[in-house]
Amino acid sequence: MTGTALLIYDGDCAFCKNCLRIAIERLPLMPRYAAFQRLNLADFGLSIGDAQTQVWLIDKDKKLGGHKAVAWIFSQQKSLFWRLLGWLILVGSPVSAYVYRWVAKNRHKLPGGTKECSIEDRP
Repeated sequence: MTGTALLIYDGDCAFCKNCLRIAIERLPLMPRYAAFQRLNLADFGLSIGDAQTQVWLIDKDKKLGGHKAVAWIFSQQKSLFWRLLGWLILVGSPVSAYVYRWVAKNRHKLPGGTKECSIEDRP
């Protein structure tokens, strides 16, 4: 994917890095991406707390967090399957937001997760 979009993720979280790796393998059109630990978050209007709890998609006129960032990435794909999935995430936004928050809160317990993935143990 060309353009200015940037996906910001938690580079200390093994679960997050694994999800990103899978997305890169499966989605042909991915935005640029960077671990928040390597960025000046203030440049993007984000705090460390913001970046530790959800991914962020930053573009010229967009600042999308969590499930909305994921939905945007899916909506940019050429495949009807991924675009439809992105649309479903947005249509079911309250449910999608709840599921995203649950996964984020429990990512240290999920496959590929480690103690370092826990949000509660962060400063």
